[in-house]
Amino acid sequence: MNEQIARTSKEMVDIGKLFQKSWQLFQSKPVEHLVASLIVLVLSAVTLGVLMGPLVVGQIRMVEKQQRGETPRIEDVFAGFASFGPAFLTSLIFAVAVGVGALFLVLPAVFVALAWGFALWFVALENASPTAALSGSWQLLKSNAASVILVFVLLGVVNAVAGTVVLGTLLSAPLSMIFATLAFQDMSSSTPDVSRV
Repeated sequence: MNEQIARTSKEMVDIGKLFQKSWQLFQSKPVEHLVASLIVLVLSAVTLGVLMGPLVVGQIRMVEKQQRGETPRIEDVFAGFASFGPAFLTSLIFAVAVGVGALFLVLPAVFVALAWGFALWFVALENASPTAALSGSWQLLKSNAASVILVFVLLGVVNAVAGTVVLGTLLSAPLSMIFATLAFQDMSSSTPDVSRV
């Protein structure tokens, strides 16, 4: 059994290490991350969600660019427009599925959110089509269920608490995006069947 396959059944993601790395990335370029998150929030709201997928994809690519050692720039948030079709369709399918799930009580919506929650990361970092992105996110959940659940619960709690503080979301939004991107990279690199979709 090769080393990469052996890592598939590895322990859960290291939340402490991911947060520390996320904070370092944020601290080194706080203005860029804050403004990028503000752009995503405002333009997503103004366009009733139409631009949310492409902007989130751009923000994910911005984080990945910084992690590669390159300097992130505020305009990087628009890099997702190069994948507008897949990003828009993936976010639309996700939103509709969560909405339909919510009609059947909360649990189906939560399940869909967990199963497809990382789909835009596959679009951003693997240039996946909508179906491949949704499938990859589902495979990621199946291979790393405890880690995926932990990441999303933690992000949900942090953002809910931040939302109660004036301007708290401005800080939690970029940190959450950085954290989720690092968590995605950690989980997908240890799961061979989802690292290439």
